[in-house]
This record gives sequence, structure tokens and C-alpha cells, in this order.
Amino acid sequence: SKPCSLAERARALGCEPAAQAMWRATIDDSGLSQALRAAAAGSGARSSEGGTEAALREGTQKVLAEMTARSPAVREAARGALRRCALVKCTAVAGKLSGSGSGGAGAASSKKASTATAAAVASGGENFRDYADFERPLSAVSSHAWLAMHRGVELKLLRLSVAPRDEASVAAAVARACPPLRSYSARPGGGHRLCLALAEGAAAEAWSRLLKPSLAREVQRRALEAARSEAIECFAANLSPLLLAPPLRGTAVLGVDPGFAHGHKLAVVSAGTASVTAHATVKPPLPPRGSGSSGGGAGGSRGSSVHDGAAWGEAVRVIAELCDSHGVGAVAVGDGQNSREAQRLVAAAIAATRRGGGRLRYAVVRENGASIYSASDLAAAELGEVPLQHRAAVSIARRLADPLSEFVKIEPAALGVGMYQRDLPAKELGARLDAAVEDAVAAVGVEVNGASPSLLQRVAGLNRKTASALRAHIDTAGELSSRESLRQVPGIGPKTYVNIAGFLRITASDGAPLAEPLDATRVHPEAYAEARALFAAAGIGSGALGQLARRGGGFAEGDCARLRALAAAPAPGGGAASPGGGRAALVELLCDPLLCGDPREQLAPPPQLVASAPRSLADVRAGDVFEHAVVKNAAPFGLFVDVGVGSDGLLHASELKKHGSGRPVPTVGASICVTAKAVDINRGRLSLALHPVWCL
Repeated sequence: SKPCSLAERARALGCEPAAQAMWRATIDDSGLSQALRAAAAGSGARSSEGGTEAALREGTQKVLAEMTARSPAVREAARGALRRCALVKCTAVAGKLSGSGSGGAGAASSKKASTATAAAVASGGENFRDYADFERPLSAVSSHAWLAMHRGVELKLLRLSVAPRDEASVAAAVARACPPLRSYSARPGGGHRLCLALAEGAAAEAWSRLLKPSLAREVQRRALEAARSEAIECFAANLSPLLLAPPLRGTAVLGVDPGFAHGHKLAVVSAGTASVTAHATVKPPLPPRGSGSSGGGAGGSRGSSVHDGAAWGEAVRVIAELCDSHGVGAVAVGDGQNSREAQRLVAAAIAATRRGGGRLRYAVVRENGASIYSASDLAAAELGEVPLQHRAAVSIARRLADPLSEFVKIEPAALGVGMYQRDLPAKELGARLDAAVEDAVAAVGVEVNGASPSLLQRVAGLNRKTASALRAHIDTAGELSSRESLRQVPGIGPKTYVNIAGFLRITASDGAPLAEPLDATRVHPEAYAEARALFAAAGIGSGALGQLARRGGGFAEGDCARLRALAAAPAPGGGAASPGGGRAALVELLCDPLLCGDPREQLAPPPQLVASAPRSLADVRAGDVFEHAVVKNAAPFGLFVDVGVGSDGLLHASELKKHGSGRPVPTVGASICVTAKAVDINRGRLSLALHPVWCL
């Protein structure tokens, strides 16, 4: 094949032997000249041809430069020197981010811009404006900045480069690590001047022509990989508290899927089973264009004529009647497009109910993935009698009633709790999020008789096939009365039973006592015998255990004290204590206040419910206090907080560090007290600070 690189062309001329000898430093100037003349003769060149020896010297340098660049020691030295003084520079592509507003004017004026790029600029060009003239040391570039700049480069909006701040220092590091240059520099005398000059040239060329572009790409690639890994972990960390949010039990819930021309879709789900009892559509007047009602924004339309017309009154009446006739205790409003108008409508409907509001309240619920679910085969199987357009409203209602049971039906990556999801490797993200879902399900446990196949298949040890078989067995043979009856389910063998039994719970139905109260706890069946022996030794009767199974929670302090006293004592029956601390671990489990029941209700506050109409960003002033703000998303640079004005505020990481209270960083779903620092109406941005009350 035809040689392509400069070094390969030089090897074709016969420069390899001279370069190898110089690499080993076994040749001097005279030997080098002889080797070059031999190469010239071997290549068929006439010795009288001008420049032949000079060309071969240059070829030898090319080969030596390639050998230098491929040396692991040289490459590591150059890599370290570059990372110490690297500068990351990012600039805007000419014309793409020009103009004002959203930054879309430049893209719209370019006929060559692709539709995707033009749309990206029109909708999010403002997000890249911070990187239009960006220059920082490599160590100071955060992970989210790498992801943002990479997306801008992919959209052909930005140019990104990595270069040393002090190029001479990196070139010097390469020269110090270059074996032939190091060897010839240490030799006295004048018989190596030509070799030394060639080695110096090779070291310089190795850096400027080969290592510099290669290592710049490598630095970018590794930084981007690290940023993606951090983003995946951030995604998983945000997903866990979302799944572990406490359920809203004991009441029917009305779900509202906000819309525009096609109206707001409504669905009521019952308490307990969350079955659909009613669905409807209301079409209030559309808000004025530019009012900021499409899920957020600066403006507001309170007091507008759209809120006092006949169509508005009819929509209020329909919602109020649904709440009254179905005993609705809470309303879940999706946070998507036109959510602000839907919230105002619900607030008016709450005041119009027969209870005059009473205890009826609404909550804004994350609706990411609801539309995807509504069009899925799973939704068709579960909600076959519900029209397609109302299935998202059902999902929104169920997300308030039982977040874990509903969110497991959605692909985790579609839940919108991370950053730059489209730029993350799908396989790695999916695997990490699936693990986070499985961990959440394991932490909560699953009431097997009421669980859907979607929830059951997230139990460690079950898959889609065995979960469906278990659900089908319960539907045909009746509810399971004990964990032991799991063995009768087709497809669940001895090993599978051992793996899943600890995660599946059997709860009492209609107040009837359980044959085995431990089936309602986190204790694995393999430990039942030892647990009963401990109960007997501690004087805890079966009646106390039965009451615990019905009410949930843990044993009283006195019972726990007696159990802990037995942890180091000989095992009941005169045997020795369990080896490896197994008995002590069992005692700690039995004394856990979350031994029985749903731990979500004790680990997190209940959902935030309100009755008043929402505010807009235009209503906010610096210094305003928001006592029940909710964390919507978390990133390494701060928290995105919903304060009820349509635009999530940013609580920067620096604000969290100011308060050395020792409290953990709030997670997704946490309720915190914040203060407005600055409001940017034009860009729809709100800066927040922690209120001192929260830090006490």
C-alpha cells in the first residue's frame, strides 16, 4: 500500500536503520553520515543529486519524531505537563449566536443552517451565550460546562479547543523525556553535534506535530468522559429521592394534564386501588399570547378577562363537580406546558366546591414521561377502557398517590432528573438508573398482592416473565396469604424464592390477622426461627408482633432494649451466638423503627399541597421568602428549586457552602426555605439563597 505518514515515507527511503541507531544512541555523526549514504545508495539515488543527504536527514528526523511521540514515557511526560498548564477556550461560530433575545436570529438568517441547529438556537441559544467567549484553566472547568460546550460543538454553535498556556514548558518536558536527546546531551565532545541537532529537532517536532493535537483531543475526551460519568451519578442520585417520595394514601386524587387548544385532560383515581373512576376534558379560554402561562415564564395573566368568562366558569364547574362527586381529597397538576393556567383553574375550582375548599388542596407533579407512557403498550394493557388522551392524566394522579408504583412504569431516563441526558451514553445511563430503581424498590419493599407487574419486575431476583407469572397467579388463585405460598407460583423455584422473599411483603387485608406476622416485616424467612427465639427470650408475645404488622413501624423502646441485651448473650436454647455477628445484625433489624410498613412515610415529609392560585416571576422581588420551596433537580453546581412562580430558581452551590450548619445537602423532593436574591425577567431566571430559618 502507498505510504501515508511522513515517517512511513521516510522508512520507504531507508531511513529506519539510522533512526533506530539514534534511538539507542549507538551511533555518532560519522556513523550517521555513513548510514545516510548507504540509504541513498539503497534507494537508487545518485550521490551527485543535490539535497539527497539532507532529505534523508530530514526523513530520519521524521521517523525519530514518530518514535518519540509513541514512547509511553514521553507521552506521559507531555500529558502531565499539558494538564498542568492547559487552557480551555470556547468561542461562538460566526453568526450563530449573534443578535438579541433567544439568539435565534443568527441561525434564522443562515440558509445553510440545518433545521435541528436552527431550532436549537431558537429555543436554547441563550444557554450557550455564556460560552461564546469562554477561557479557563483545565482544572477550573466544571463537568456541566464540558457537557454544555460539547452540545454546542455538536450543534455547530461553538468551537472548542485545548492548548497549553505555556507551550515552551510542555516542549521542554518532551525534550527531557526523549531518550536519544537525553543520551546525546550528556555526551561530551564534538562528534555528536549532528545527532544532537537531529534529536532536538525530533523532540520539537514530536510535540508540535504529533503530541500536541493528539493530547489535546485526549484531554477533551477524558474530561468529557469524566463529566458524563458525574452526570450519570448525579442522575441516579436525583432519581432515588424521587422514587422514595411518600405516597398520599386514603384519598381519591384528580389528575390534571395541562394543555392548550385541546384543553386540560382530567382523570380521577380511587383511594387504595388507584383505579380510574372518571375522566373528562375542560377547555377554558387560552391565555393571551406572551402571558408566560406555558409552564413558566415572566408574565402572568391574573385578572385577565379569560378568568371570568362563560367558558372559564364552565371549566371551574366541571372540576368542582368531579371533586365533590368522587370525594377527591387532592389534585395533581402536571408541570408541563400551560401548567400555570391549569393551576389557576384548579385553585378557582377548589374554592367553588361544596366544601368551599375545606381540606382540598392541589400539588404540582412532575409529568416527564407521562405522554410516552400514555402511548405505550403497557398503558393500553392497564388502561384499555380509558381514552388515549386521558391516560397521561391518570399517570399524573397516580404519581401523587404512589410515586414509586407509577414512576417504575416510565423509563428512568425519561423522568428528567439529570442534566444533559441526550449527551450521555444510553447503555451506561440505563444500567445505572435501573440499578437505582432496583435499590429504591428494595429499600421500600413491595406489598405483593397489590403490586403491578411493572413494580414486581423491579424486585431483585424477578424479571418481566416471572413478575407477570406472579401477578397472573394472584389474579386467578387469589391473594397470597404468606410468603411461603410464593413457592406455588410457576417459575419461582427455591433459589428465586430465597432471593425475592425478603423484598416482598404480605399485609393484613380488612384487618384480618396474618398467619405469620413476620411476613409483613423486613425479616427474611430464613431468619424466622431465630427471630421467634429472640422474641420469646425478650418476652415479646405474638400479640405485639401482630399489632406491629397491622400498624407498621417498629417495637417500643422497652422491647428493643430487651432485644439488644440478648445480642451478645448465648443463643436461645444454650447454643453459641451466631458467627460473624449475624445475630447482632438480626437484633438491629428487629429494633429498626422501619421494621414494618412503608418507610417512605417516615423518611420524608408528605407532598406539599396548596389551595391558592400561583404567582408569576413578575411578582417576585429580591428579598421575598418562600417557606415551602421544593427541590426539583440537583446538579454539581447547585439546586433547581420550585418556588411556585413557574420558573425554577437556582440555589447555587456557593450558597449551600456559606452555611456551615452540618446539615446534608437537600435532595430532589425536599422542602426548604429560600430567599430571592435576584430576578431576571428577560431571561426568566431567579437566583436564590438559603433562608437562615432553614439553616437553624
